[in-house]
Amino acid sequence: MDGFEGFTGIRVGEEQLIDDLIFSLVFALLFIFSLVFHANYYLFLKMGRDVFYVKERLSLFEEIDGNETFFRSFMIFQSLLLCSITLFCTGRLLGYIPFYPDVGTNLFLIGAVFGILLLFYTFKQFLYKLLGCIFTTSNLYKIWRTGYIASVGMWGILMYIPVLCLVFVKVYLHIYVLLFILLYILWRFVIIHKTISIFNIKGVGFLYIILYLCAQEILPFVFLYEGIIYLYNLY
Repeated sequence: MDGFEGFTGIRVGEEQLIDDLIFSLVFALLFIFSLVFHANYYLFLKMGRDVFYVKERLSLFEEIDGNETFFRSFMIFQSLLLCSITLFCTGRLLGYIPFYPDVGTNLFLIGAVFGILLLFYTFKQFLYKLLGCIFTTSNLYKIWRTGYIASVGMWGILMYIPVLCLVFVKVYLHIYVLLFILLYILWRFVIIHKTISIFNIKGVGFLYIILYLCAQEILPFVFLYEGIIYLYNLY
């Protein structure tokens, strides 16, 4: 016999290389988050208050400085990147994403998923801004957006749970996927509750919440689905 007959599969070390790549990304992100948390502890407490409490109006003495702008931007970036890693790992483990042994291709795929989610997030922010300009005042929209960004950041922190489970424990994949879905649904319910509380939707105002659900919770997912299908067919 000239060689081994049968299914050779993936060579030893190639799968481990990709796992090490995912671990390195999560570890680097967690390390940066620890530094940001240490340097912006009071902003983190403020973010927690913005998630669980609804302000009646913005304080005249509450100004957004450079540190808070960076803090908010990083928390959004962290949430989107962790979501991208979760989708990539789930798709790879379920066989929807083909196995590529080189690091560059896998980084490109994670970056592509992140890019689609970033476009999805930006598109939703545009719709939020449009609806805010049409149906409410600038002050109420700023209060709502502050709570929205805070909930995004808190959701991103909770996303470490399914991501770390996907990285270190791969036996109960369906449980981690279910946890990811539950965290997302919980996040959306927080947003819907804050929307109703801030804008005080009553009576005919429920037409506004229906418009919100159609424009913000349904239509953007159509574009997200088409983007993921295009990425899947591309590879």
